Amino acid sequence: MFIIPWSEGMAANDASRLHIRTATERDVDKLAEYFGTLSHPSQYNRFMGTVSNFSRIAFDCLVHNRRADRFTLIAELHEDAREAVIGEASYGFESETGLGEFAISVCDGWQRRGLGSALLSALQSRAVSLGNLGLFGETFRNNDEMKALARRAGFAFARSADRRAIRFDKQLLDRPQHLTIGKRTVPSMWWP
Repeated sequence: MFIIPWSEGMAANDASRLHIRTATERDVDKLAEYFGTLSHPSQYNRFMGTVSNFSRIAFDCLVHNRRADRFTLIAELHEDAREAVIGEASYGFESETGLGEFAISVCDGWQRRGLGSALLSALQSRAVSLGNLGLFGETFRNNDEMKALARRAGFAFARSADRRAIRFDKQLLDRPQHLTIGKRTVPSMWWP
């Protein structure tokens, strides 16, 4: 299991613990419930439109599209023997572009407290561990919170195919150098 403790959240209250982990099929109901608790503007920004079947979306994230090149991280608050999802970040690798696409959301009560940055950092670490070199996302042009998060994380902004949106890209690692062994060129196992 991929668990990243988030020290700011743990320090906020000794009675509660907050951590980020990879979601599993057992988390479908928790994730669907979480999506349903987001405010309408947060839902609209996360899904870039209006949606209503959160169970289907959670199922697609965690079961239907479950492959090695896709994952969902959840930020989970453990308090009084209850666990609640308060944020999520979903990732899918596009073999056509060689880039990973991500989407992220944080429940309204936890926004502007560093949780989005923690989720994005965990997502980037996981993508690198899978050997993926680049990451991109899109958001509405008026989603100032997401644009600020992407800017702080070092993403570069570009045009999106969707005129309502803006795209942000980031190179996670440089391309591996190649070694020449005899007459063959092989990828280096060493990252610059």
